[in-house]
Order: sequence, then C-alpha cells, then structure tokens
Amino acid sequence: MVPSPQLPPAEKTSARPVCETPVLFLVFNRPDATARVLERLMVAGVRRLYVAADGARPDHPTDEARCAQVRAVVMQTTARWNCEVHTFFRVNNVGCSTAVSEAINWFFTHEPEGIIVEDDCLPTPDFFPFCAELLARYRHDTRVMHIGGNNFGADAGAALGPKADSYYFSQQVHTWGWATWRRAWQLYDLNLRALPTLAGQGRLRGSFSSQLESQYFLRKFWELYHGPRPFTTWDYQWHFARAAHAGLTIMPSVNMVTNIGFGHEEATHTQDAADPHAALPTGRLHWPLRHPGRVLNDRPRDRQQFRAFLGGRLRAKLQGLLSAPRPAKATMSTSSFVTVEAASK
Repeated sequence: MVPSPQLPPAEKTSARPVCETPVLFLVFNRPDATARVLERLMVAGVRRLYVAADGARPDHPTDEARCAQVRAVVMQTTARWNCEVHTFFRVNNVGCSTAVSEAINWFFTHEPEGIIVEDDCLPTPDFFPFCAELLARYRHDTRVMHIGGNNFGADAGAALGPKADSYYFSQQVHTWGWATWRRAWQLYDLNLRALPTLAGQGRLRGSFSSQLESQYFLRKFWELYHGPRPFTTWDYQWHFARAAHAGLTIMPSVNMVTNIGFGHEEATHTQDAADPHAALPTGRLHWPLRHPGRVLNDRPRDRQQFRAFLGGRLRAKLQGLLSAPRPAKATMSTSSFVTVEAASK
C-alpha cells in the first residue's frame, strides 16, 4: 500500500473546496435532475465547466420546452458561482450515441483530461478530489484508461476501513460519473470497426475476468456491430475500446455516484425504478488516498462483481415477470371457446 501525499479532509477545511479539473456535464430534458447535479458541481467548486445538450426530439411534444428549461437552469445556476462555462447546445436532435460521443470529442479537443458527469448521476464530494488525484497520478501510464466513480458491490455503500486501499484496478467500465484522458479517449470508435479482426484473432477474450464475462460482452459488441443505425448507446463502445487495448480501469472501493434517473418519465435506458442499481447508497473515502502497491487487475474481485451484476439482472427480470399482469384465462361458451384478452394488450 502506497499512501498519497497528505491532503486535509474536506469536512475539516473551512475554505470552500476548489476543483480545478475540468468537468463535462451532459444534459438533455430533465430540469429537476439537472438542477440537483449542478448544485453538487457548484458545492465541489468546479471552476471550468463544459455543458453539452442534444436538441429536442421532433416526435416528443414536451421536449422543446423541457430542453429549453434545462438550458435556462444551466445558465442561471452557473451564474451564481465563479465558473468558466463552455456550452455545446445542439439545435437539432442527433440521438444519444452521437450526442454523447461527439460531446466527449468536443471536450477533449479543449482539455487533455477531465471528469464526465451526466444529468442523472449525483456524485459525492469525495468523487471530485478522487478523480483529480488519480488523473494526475496515472496521467502518463497508458495501461490505465478509465477512472470510475461507481462500485456496485454489496458493501460499497459502507464506510471504508482506514487501512484499506482506496481503489483497485479492474477491467470493468462504469460510466455514471467517470474521468479519463484525451490519450485514452482517442482510442474510442463508435462503430467498433476493429471488432472482426480482434475477435477473429481471439485477442478480446483475455480482456475479461472470466469466460462468462467475455461471452456476455462479445455478444453485446456483435449485436452493436450488426445492429441497426443509428446506435442508441455509446458506452458499450467505450467498453470495447478498453478491451481492444487491454486497458485497466480504476474502481473505487466505495460507491461515489448514485443514479437518480431510474424510473424517471424521460429516462432512456434507466426506466425501471426497481432496478438493483437504482439509487445505490454511497460510501466515504479516507484521506489521504491509499494506493494499491501494483498496477495489476484484481480478477477475483472482477469475477465477484460480474456474478453479482448478472444475479441482479436476473432477479430484476424475474421480478418484472412476476409483477406483470397475467393474461386472462379462456372462458368457455356453450358454442365455442372465447378468449378474453388482457387489458394490457
């Protein structure tokens, strides 16, 4: 264990915290969630903020007003603190995959490294200095591609022991609050063009903790590669970039970001409020950070996390099936069978 230079705990500091690390904030049409996350960015003392927003969808009648409200919230809130603000507000809607990936491209055109937060991802105060310190520590270590704010383990919401490492190295990617470098993001390819070559050579299998995890992600990658365009997701392509270059990610030992978007009426991918990842509890780090002694993937922890992830997904699907309305049974008439259709059909 290698302790980092001494840093005072944030709660014992009388001065307001300052986050010099640039932050990209991705927003769309949720003014309530946007306001909550913006408040957290303000409290963290973010000094340089990039805000990107996709345009309203023409087939969603409430989008135009909600998107306008989100942008107004951004400008009004950022005017309340000493913050340099850059905006990338689209007039037309280009969809989630293009809007997010091109926003990150835009961010790294201007910055060599930074933090990325979406409008439904509420970070703890520890998240910002955690990312800032590790962005600096691994700035030139090309083995490390991603710094995550999430840990979905069963005890990730508990207090971290004072002698425990603050994080470990993983091959898993979580993007509800994360950080990276331009050097890593330039390996991203929305279209996964290298997939046939790398898969044909068997070079992706070793980039996962188990055969089960490898099969899961390879199936996802091929579904994207052969699937319809435009894409509806951007993050599996980032998983692919990490796997394609055998990169490491940093997994905090406690969860530092909770997703507040599950069950929201405007949610794109987080529509189930009963999802096991909805509103996950967060934990606290001890400062100074304690660093692992070696830059080496912790495969046993990855396997454990992936099994827990699959188990949670299976339980959520089973719960959904059990709670779904059942079709009414057929009733017998004197002349024939008459099927009464369920009201949900």
